[in-house]
Amino acid sequence: MNNNYYLRYEKTEKTKYVSHLDFVRMFGRAMRRAHLPIAFSEGFNPHPLLTFALPLSVGYTSECEILEIVLSEVVSPDEIMERLNAVLPDGVRILSAHTGKSNMKKLDIAHYEVYPEKTPSGIIDFLLMKEIFIEKKTKSGIKEVDIRPDIKDIKVSLGKIEMILSAGSRANLKPEVVIAAMNKYITGYKSGDCRYHRKQIFDAEMNVI
Repeated sequence: MNNNYYLRYEKTEKTKYVSHLDFVRMFGRAMRRAHLPIAFSEGFNPHPLLTFALPLSVGYTSECEILEIVLSEVVSPDEIMERLNAVLPDGVRILSAHTGKSNMKKLDIAHYEVYPEKTPSGIIDFLLMKEIFIEKKTKSGIKEVDIRPDIKDIKVSLGKIEMILSAGSRANLKPEVVIAAMNKYITGYKSGDCRYHRKQIFDAEMNVI
């Protein structure tokens, strides 16, 4: 019988430029080095049963990444954390581990912190806009998309912009796209280079995933 575990981990400055695909491979290697009895899929090309909640863009840091693993034997969550943290590279750390499945499929909203060179002053007028069109890369190419429905809230404080945005399979708005819209629509505003950090992910009712 397989056993499901729900892991929360952080990705810091040291690993923010590691791609998602390389991250998947890294966790697979870490599982083997930690001697965890990872379960494999069936079929002609078996692969480790690892599921990531919401792939993080290259260059972003995070404190709320979620990974589901399936083991073929029972291992305590504390032991999973200890074994993995002993073999994972600097810049990745398991923060918590629990048995059971997560609510990944309910993922709907993400909270980001953005650190620009300059924070905007006209954010209220920006949020009052009924439509915010920006060029966005889609499966069919580059096209103009109205991102306003996927901006849930934005707050600006000294040196930081907090964004609550749609995320997950239904819609996934990246904060860098919102920054591009601010540069386009807020008169006189130029953000400069930004640092992006994912703070938390939620379901549609703002329950933590």
